[in-house]
Amino acid sequence: MISVAGLGSLVLLLRPSILVGATSDPGDELEPQPYFAGVGRAVAAMADLGAPLSLPDAARIAALSLQADPSAVRQAESILGRYTLARLRIDRDGRVHMAQGDAERNLVEQGWSTFLVRVENAAGEKAGFEVIQNGYKTPGQMLGGFSLAQRAFLMDTVNKAPLIEKMWLMAQLHGTTPISRYGIEIPVVNLSGFPVEYQLLTLFSRDRGKRSAKLVFTTYPEAKAGATTSTLFDFNCLPTRDVFLAIKDSDGRGCVASLTIRDKLGHVYPPQAMRIAPDMFFQQQVYRADGENLRLPNGEFTIESRRGPEYLPGVQTVVIGAVSGMIEVKLERWIDPAKWGWYSGDTHIHAGGCAHYQVPTEGVSPETMIRHVRGEGLYIGDILSWGPSWYYQKQFFTGHAESRPATLEHPELQAANNASLLARATPEDSLSTLRYDVEVSGFPSSHAGHLVLLRLREQDYPGTKLIEDWPSWNLPILKWAKQQDSLGGYAHCGSGMSVDSTDLPNYEIPPMDGIGTQEAIVDVTHGAVDFLSGCDTEPVAELNAWYHMLNCGYRLAMIGETDFPCLSAERPGVGRSYVRLDELPEGDAGYEAWIRGLRQGRLYCGDGRSHVLGFEVEGRRSGEEDVALLKAGRVKVKALVAARLNPLPTAETEAIRNSPSRGWHLENARIGDTRTVELELVVNGVPVATATIVADGTPREISFEPMIAASSWLALRIMPSVHTHPVFVAVGGMPLRASRKSARWCRDCVDRVWEVKSPFMRESERPAAADAFDHARRSYERIEKESVGS
Repeated sequence: MISVAGLGSLVLLLRPSILVGATSDPGDELEPQPYFAGVGRAVAAMADLGAPLSLPDAARIAALSLQADPSAVRQAESILGRYTLARLRIDRDGRVHMAQGDAERNLVEQGWSTFLVRVENAAGEKAGFEVIQNGYKTPGQMLGGFSLAQRAFLMDTVNKAPLIEKMWLMAQLHGTTPISRYGIEIPVVNLSGFPVEYQLLTLFSRDRGKRSAKLVFTTYPEAKAGATTSTLFDFNCLPTRDVFLAIKDSDGRGCVASLTIRDKLGHVYPPQAMRIAPDMFFQQQVYRADGENLRLPNGEFTIESRRGPEYLPGVQTVVIGAVSGMIEVKLERWIDPAKWGWYSGDTHIHAGGCAHYQVPTEGVSPETMIRHVRGEGLYIGDILSWGPSWYYQKQFFTGHAESRPATLEHPELQAANNASLLARATPEDSLSTLRYDVEVSGFPSSHAGHLVLLRLREQDYPGTKLIEDWPSWNLPILKWAKQQDSLGGYAHCGSGMSVDSTDLPNYEIPPMDGIGTQEAIVDVTHGAVDFLSGCDTEPVAELNAWYHMLNCGYRLAMIGETDFPCLSAERPGVGRSYVRLDELPEGDAGYEAWIRGLRQGRLYCGDGRSHVLGFEVEGRRSGEEDVALLKAGRVKVKALVAARLNPLPTAETEAIRNSPSRGWHLENARIGDTRTVELELVVNGVPVATATIVADGTPREISFEPMIAASSWLALRIMPSVHTHPVFVAVGGMPLRASRKSARWCRDCVDRVWEVKSPFMRESERPAAADAFDHARRSYERIEKESVGS
């Protein structure tokens, strides 16, 4: 296995005290049989890594291994010297020496080159070795607790480009295992203890032309201080070329897509540790637009193309040769919900914090995030500024939605990093809209549940200059958002809500020790909660509280979110909401319409792998007027549903199904090894009818006729992949009071929330909070008395 040791650094680790020099003559003391066994393994590994010995040299080594005498050893050493970059020696006293080998020091721009490292181990000891480019560590790793992706470790430097320019070299050792030193995992090669052996070092060159790097070798012995030696290596880095991309949507228009590029050995391009925005070190994919480019060396590459869950993944093999060319990517949809008036959005994306680097700047700009939103086929992307990046990211808040050009936010750093990306606009760019809003996370009230505030006009709570000035509980913040006609709800709502039961609904009282629904159960009684955000935590924990509050007559929505790149650093749009609109939501007006649809309940949410394209109860859709019945009776439910699974399970899909998380993913709804899933009609949280759906991507009409005995809410779901907003049915003009047990559950949860959360509130704010909690208790006690269901 090959491990990345760092950007701009060569991290070569061998187990301490073992490396013995390359300058000594092996003489007659080397035993031919074990020597050639080790050489054979090294030669085979060179071939596996795409850098085989020449056919004559390989044949000669094979013949010498059969000869197996001292003369054969000396001849083999002469041949292997031509492939050896560095010759290392560890003396019996632990001192380390390094000399240059005889290999031609040619590298390839944006490519990998593999060399032998000869290790002479005088004492036969076993230790570890590190090799770095002198003076530079690796961005993308955790150093001193800071996430340093995209930037060098520059606490004292204003201009970062000169240092990034020097960080041009990266190395991997073959067959490493990690050891821990100074809180950092260091990849180590385990040596045999034989007096002479060969290890493999693969170098990545970011640049072209003549470059130099001082390689520093340091031992990490277990029982004594290590030793260090260094040598300056001159390299000739051969140039490669830019390959341009033709990326077309299913209708033939140019667009942005997600591309994951690997060579035959599995190397990802561009290397993740050497990326600068808009390419992220924590993602394997990059996002490119039609007409943009990639710099690739000669060779064979596999390109996986995606654009969100509504598209079929595409895989193609391309060969890059001596003449620059173009890679064509033709995307194929399996469904387009917009044809039925449904437009997707992710209301919980971050541009700073979590997997994003945090110092010396905090996150990326709108120009980078709009590229990611476009590349996942999202119409709406809400970027939420929060605690870890608040003071930097809040500069991007305007109170409006925009569709900015996906330009390079740091062209000087791109130039220093020898990046060749030329940003290009596409005909579909305006279809994706970005807006900056707020997640109240990392604020004094965060213990009571993280708030998502959408469509804010002002982002600073009145009278505050610092995060620490904000309220220590949530209701005042939600009321302030309401004054702006904004939407407020609770993020990752399943956090702190898990119980032993997997029933829906269930009546176990959650621990309330997380950052999910928590105080929402209180705030909803004050008319202050518009939604819960889910599809990114445990489905049962998310839905249970929502069902209970709906049963009490409170009309809040469940919307989809990703919490990128915190709960998921995979990509935006892993969880998403689909809002029904009469026209395409473009620009500020389109965003306003999308948010109005969200508020009205014209939506469904999920993972985007299944869709409820139509859902009517007696001709009424969610977000429209209630269905009114004079008395109990049956209602007609019509639906149009589509889902898509691979025809048969694969190793990848089985890994999803067998994951302990069992999160939101259509694979978790697959029935056995079939291509079918179950659609459920839910009335007041309880499934009352089901239908089996073939998940081949074809929209299918489904109908039910359930009996409705009292005022109720009805919804459709494929667990755990999609859930609609309810359609409400009023029977005899009575309010919805579906379950005494739900009201009692909510009442008991108020006590649990107070018990767990009130100690974190400011003493000065606790009396007002106590009054608000008492209001919630009285509300649920009244609803319990009014309820008609058990």
